[in-house]
This record gives sequence, C-alpha cells and structure tokens, in this order.
Amino acid sequence: MDKRLLIGFFVFLAAFLVLPIVLQQYRLSKLPVGGEMAVGGVAVPAAPADPLAAIPELNQLPLLNAMNLIGTEWQIQVEQYKIKVTLASGGVCYATHPLSKAIAGVDYLEGRWRVENDKFFVFTSFGGKDYSTELKISGNNVYYIEGTKYTKIERFR
Repeated sequence: MDKRLLIGFFVFLAAFLVLPIVLQQYRLSKLPVGGEMAVGGVAVPAAPADPLAAIPELNQLPLLNAMNLIGTEWQIQVEQYKIKVTLASGGVCYATHPLSKAIAGVDYLEGRWRVENDKFFVFTSFGGKDYSTELKISGNNVYYIEGTKYTKIERFR
C-alpha cells in the first residue's frame, strides 16, 4: 500500500472529525457575553440568569404594602398543618391553629413582619429558635419561593 495514500486518508479523517469542533468553538468565542445567538438567521435571546424572571405572575408590580396588609389573614402550610396568620398593625403577626394549644401549649404564636418593596419578611421565635422567611409580593398575591419552585400563599381576607 502506498504511504502517501495512507497519509492522505488520515489527513482527510482528521479534517472530517476535528474541523467541525474547531469551527464551533471559534463561532462561540465570537458571541458577545450575555448577547444573542443567531440560529438559522433568527436572533435568539440568551437564557435569563434567573429562571423565575420569565414567569409573568411573579413579575407584576406589588400592589400590597405595609398599610394595606394590616388586618389581612393568610393561610400557610407548615408540614401537614394549615396555619392562619393574621397581620396586625405595628409589624406584629399572629399564627393560630385549632391544635396549637395541644401541640405547642399556646393559643397563638406571635411574630414580626415588614415589607420592603416587593419583599415581605416574617420573623418568629419558637422553642428557643429564631425563624425568618422571605416572601415575594407580586400584584395582590404573596409567593414563597424556594429555588426555582414557587408557591402562592392563600389569602383568607
């Protein structure tokens, strides 16, 4: 077998396998950071950094504030228990459940709350431990966000 033919075959094989990879890396290096990528002549925007940013119900302007939240009641799920939380003036909130006296030995659990723009913060102490939760206000709704999952908090009144 002729060595030139064998060398030509390996050069062709290397070009056939390696050239597409090199060209793809070259095209990716020319993309602007955070820019758009052209796919078939159509510009496709880069994926958002926050996957929840694309969800319309989480990105409405907050219509709830510290003034119109006073006197509202909300239902939260803690383990298998549905607990009613009442927001009072002065940044005080009360969590109640029919079994709270039997389980915790108290009629209600008192906590604190505050609002900063679209963030809603709740603080409480129970059993010598401090607990804090950050919620998101979107429109007239409040959401609990954990990673990329979100749960709407049910409003009683």
